[in-house]
Parts: sequence; C-alpha cells; structure tokens
Amino acid sequence: MVDMSALHSLTAELHAGFLTLSFVCIMAVAVAQIAVRLQNRMPRILVSWAIRTRGYFEAAGYVGAVLGVLGLLLSAWTGMYAWPYDVLINDAIVRNKIMLTAFATVMWTGVVFIRTRFGRGLWTCPAMAVVYVALAFVSFGVLGTTGSMGAHITKGGSAMDPIWNLVGFQVTSDLILDSNIAAFVALASMVAIVLSLVVAKRYDLFQMKLGVESCQKVFKWDEPRIEAEIPKKAI
Repeated sequence: MVDMSALHSLTAELHAGFLTLSFVCIMAVAVAQIAVRLQNRMPRILVSWAIRTRGYFEAAGYVGAVLGVLGLLLSAWTGMYAWPYDVLINDAIVRNKIMLTAFATVMWTGVVFIRTRFGRGLWTCPAMAVVYVALAFVSFGVLGTTGSMGAHITKGGSAMDPIWNLVGFQVTSDLILDSNIAAFVALASMVAIVLSLVVAKRYDLFQMKLGVESCQKVFKWDEPRIEAEIPKKAI
C-alpha cells in the first residue's frame, strides 16, 4: 500500500514546481512587455530577446498555473490522509497550513480565471496586467509561506528560515488565528465574492473583452504572441 505521507510529499513537490514555473514566467512576461513598450530606450538585444521569448513565457505561465492548481487540489486531498484526524483538527500549526493552502488555491485559481477569461489580451491593458501580475506575486508568497510551514511540521525547519529571521517573522506562530477571527475572515471573503459578482453583473462586466478592439487601441501595448519572425522595426 502506498504511504500517504510520501504521496503527499510527491504532490506537494509537483504543485510547487508548476506554480514556481508559472510565477517566473509571468514575471518574465511583465519584464518583456515593459522592454517592448519602451523599446526606443532599451538595448536592441534586450528588445529582441523580449519579443522572441515573451510568447513562450506567457503560454508556459498559463499552463503552469493550470497544472499547479490541479496539483494543489490533489495535494490537499493527499494531505487529509497524511496525518491522523486528531492532528488535523487539534494542531494549530496544521490548521493554519490548511488555511494557507486554501488561500493559495483560491488565489491561484483567480490567476487562472483572469488569464482564461481575458486571454493574452489582458497584457494590452496595463491595469489588468498589473492586477494579474500582483495577484500572481501575492499567490506565490502565500504558497511559499505554506510550504515553509509544511517543512516545519515535517522536518522541524525550512530553507526560508533565514528570510523569516531577517524580517522577524515566526511562521509557526505569527500566523495562528483565533477561531472567531478565522470565521470572520471566511465570512467576509464570501461576502466580498458575492458583492463582486453582483457588481460585475450590474455593469455587464462579464461581457467585457480585452484585446485589439479595446485596450490596445488606447495604450499601444502588444499581445505577447509567439513570434515566428521579429519585425525589423523592433531590432
């Protein structure tokens, strides 16, 4: 029979790898987009590199996020069987790891939703691109904190401990929430989601499209496509 603790370690490595790939690629696209937008002020070799690679980074970031979210869900399922039930319920550190895992899953799902809903066109709209990149950044931070907490539970320490010590943060104690506060956060989150859906429905935001027909005409940002040939004017 397969040891669930070992299987949980495997699934945790999978989602961590996919989401790290996604984060790096999304940040690379952001840098490439800025380089292309400011190409008259940038070295030609940097602009050429940005145009050649941004489409691949963009696609890899999206695929990595999708697979990472699936890995997170699978990791959560294996985690339920990796420890005894009483530990899951009574250990404050384990409970907070579960909470952070849920937060990371929701936020990375948001990253996937934004990219799925708006496509590459989101990169032509600076405001949406900032939201997308910022959400990926925060999501990766929560994911890293979750992984660090998991390492403390299983190994008694984490590779990120030097960073926590530098900022004076105790990952195993500073994140422990009172049950009432945790319940309030959960309730407030659900209310915020409902209100967001109501506002989106009222202003017909579900029908909004981003792309050449909208943001690109105003802001002059290009979509990060996979280029077969670089336009001569860019180099």
